Amino acid sequence: MKKVSIFLVFLVAACGGGGGSSSTSEVNNNSLEIFISGLNTNGLSFESQNISLSSSNNSCRYLVQNEDLIHLETLDSRNFSFRNPILYEGSRSYEINFITIPASNCPLASKKVSMIVNKSPTQFEVIPENIQNLATEYYQVNDIGFGGIVISDRYSATICYPTPNDCTTYENELFGQDAHNMIYGDFNGDGYEDFAVAWAIFPHTLEESKKIDAPINIYLNNRLGGFSEDLSIYYSGAAPTHPFAYRILAEDFNGDGVDDIFAGSMGRQYRSEDYSENYIRPYPHLLLLSGIDGKLKESASNITDDNNGEGMLCSFAHDASAGDPDGDGDIDIYACNVLLINDGNANFEIHPYINLDWSWNNGYGNPMSSLVEDLNNDGFDDLIFVNMDDRQNWQDTDEGHILLSNNSSEIQNWENIALPVGPFGDNKNKFNHAVSGDFNNDGFMDVAIAITRGLPDYYEGAYIQILINDTTGKLVDETASRFPINNQVRFDKHHGEGNIYARDMNNDGFLDIVHSTRDWQSDFNGSHIILNDGYGNFSSVLNSDLPERPYRGGWNQPKVLMKGMPINADNSECLDLISVTDAGFEDTDDTRNYLFTIVRLTCKHN
Repeated sequence: MKKVSIFLVFLVAACGGGGGSSSTSEVNNNSLEIFISGLNTNGLSFESQNISLSSSNNSCRYLVQNEDLIHLETLDSRNFSFRNPILYEGSRSYEINFITIPASNCPLASKKVSMIVNKSPTQFEVIPENIQNLATEYYQVNDIGFGGIVISDRYSATICYPTPNDCTTYENELFGQDAHNMIYGDFNGDGYEDFAVAWAIFPHTLEESKKIDAPINIYLNNRLGGFSEDLSIYYSGAAPTHPFAYRILAEDFNGDGVDDIFAGSMGRQYRSEDYSENYIRPYPHLLLLSGIDGKLKESASNITDDNNGEGMLCSFAHDASAGDPDGDGDIDIYACNVLLINDGNANFEIHPYINLDWSWNNGYGNPMSSLVEDLNNDGFDDLIFVNMDDRQNWQDTDEGHILLSNNSSEIQNWENIALPVGPFGDNKNKFNHAVSGDFNNDGFMDVAIAITRGLPDYYEGAYIQILINDTTGKLVDETASRFPINNQVRFDKHHGEGNIYARDMNNDGFLDIVHSTRDWQSDFNGSHIILNDGYGNFSSVLNSDLPERPYRGGWNQPKVLMKGMPINADNSECLDLISVTDAGFEDTDDTRNYLFTIVRLTCKHN
């Protein structure tokens, strides 16, 4: 197992520094001199290096020896690429041995060079106590504190959540926070993956005068394997805020080749102590559109709502999804069972049929999650939504529905198909988030849904339901054979609310699943990677394959990772993760949650 040494050597050296081989730290052990070009001997943590080796003997090939180098690769044994070791504080000197590969036409020779690596600068100086546990054979924590959120605001109130019987009184209490929803995309059009976070600030059911809005932050890829927030990306010069922007999407809504951002609004919620007042006041969705100046502009006014621009009357958008159900080539939005039709320039009108009246008349209400995906390969994306839990008193008591297209955009004529029941009993499932992908590689899109329990065990139990397309567009629950319950170790006790993603995590050509959650009750990582064997059968990556989350202070238990969004941080073959410390570095004056990357060290996985 790869470990990070805690015995750091602190050196007086300027960060970054020039390049070329060092004139003071080279040791030759032969008569044949090895020449090294391109090596930066005073560089940064995780810095990319590209070097060439040569000598007076043109027949020689070479080895580069240092077990701390990351992603060491060569195609010809003369030109090498690697990344510097990862540091969490200070500087350290590393010795690299360059050696010839002995052959009849090349004698054995070697050369040792010292290289200084400096910690990469971050927005927050965050030095964890568990440095020695931040790496495994497969992954290593990197770039701790490149972004995050710090909250010093306080409140006093009695909060009853999720039921009137679950009440706690707080006096002068700090607000809590969570990187509730995260999405990857390319927001500056440079070909590198960036990401956005829709933060949530809790409690969210306070009276409006006591609430504080949460930011939606965009972190741009610096093309060096790291991220930072560049305020110039925002048209206003500052990150937008929202009372509760929930499920977030990255799509090119205006067709300019750059990803835009949509987040469904969960409105302004208020619950009095005795629930005598319990309402959600509408608030507009969040829409950030890219412009010709390369900046993202708040454009909620582009969405024509049914409430004089004050937000959808369907005010609790727990879901948000995007696709092309009308088949006109641009991306539409589906949220809260209201379909928003794009005119091609990111101006959105409410669909004349799939609207609030349609939803209420059918007793659908506010869905937990939704998808817009072509299930029957007819060129029109179908609508998929799963309902809230505890629906015994609703007109529609099904778990959810597929509106399956019929080679036309006339949605009112599409077939309505009920979705399979969830694992916790009829109407007792919280279908938190769904994702689509061709998991069994048969050319038809399948669906995976992250499900938790409803009341009374609110959001407990993390279950992944695998719905396989029968090639007609109908989804069949095949979880029992493809990801059986005895392999779903988070099913019993795990706070499973979070995001689910479908991406190829080990570069084998098959879509895997990542379930990103936040849990304090179990010893299982909230970064849950589920590998696909190529036939749609799944198995979890071992908990021990992932490192601990960075922490400081003895109260931070458990030490497992909270959250894990897949992303290609460094444009390498394998995907990395974005995670959060989850308020692990706060003091008495504020609460803090720092972002960091989890770098993939090798694509290999059991």
